[in-house]
Amino acid sequence: MRIAGFGELAVSATGVKKGKHVASVLALVTSLIAIPSQAAAHPHVFVEANLEVVRDDSGLITEIRHVWRFDEVFSSTVLLDFDENGDGVLDKRELDIVASETKQSLAEYNFFTEIRNAGHGVDVYEPEPYIVDYVDGQILMIMAMELVTPTAADNEFKISVSDPTYYVAVDLVGENAVHMSGNSTDCEHEIERPDFDALLARDQQTLIDRFTQSEETFVATDEYLTWVHFRCA
Repeated sequence: MRIAGFGELAVSATGVKKGKHVASVLALVTSLIAIPSQAAAHPHVFVEANLEVVRDDSGLITEIRHVWRFDEVFSSTVLLDFDENGDGVLDKRELDIVASETKQSLAEYNFFTEIRNAGHGVDVYEPEPYIVDYVDGQILMIMAMELVTPTAADNEFKISVSDPTYYVAVDLVGENAVHMSGNSTDCEHEIERPDFDALLARDQQTLIDRFTQSEETFVATDEYLTWVHFRCA
């Protein structure tokens, strides 16, 4: 199954599917009830992310891999919701249930992944494998997404790992959070983070109007997303 990018699914408030928000399904706190747009005005869940980009011998990017570590508060909520036998840990069966629920929900938001090459969206297949684990009190998600068509990284290739509704804050902590494997000796990358102070100062009234007058979920434009730019010789 191919996954479209944000540009095809969530480029504006009117382009987002109505109904339950991905984060409400992740935590199951709201019992699959929609989260009001006002609640999505700032993040409620925090993720420390690592991104790996795989390049084959011919220099084409073939796959991207995510490792996400969720904050302890959110992780404890998942533990409470899914620890059916009450032993204080998540066993394989319980983790499989978490994986099934989150994979279905995250698919609606492209697994928080947008890939572009020279301004055009790059399609990927659904993650395989898709693994959820519980380590040292935190939920881990590990997934690999194969590109439908391998592509070069020599012409404005970039990846965003962000929740466009800003309910989940995804953070690439430092340059070491991004890694290219395979034929990567002639590649470099740069993380471009949004200037939220400037953006909020510029868009303050627009955001207030949207949150108070619209029932649509807030969807961030490109300027609000964190992008990783890749360049290979």
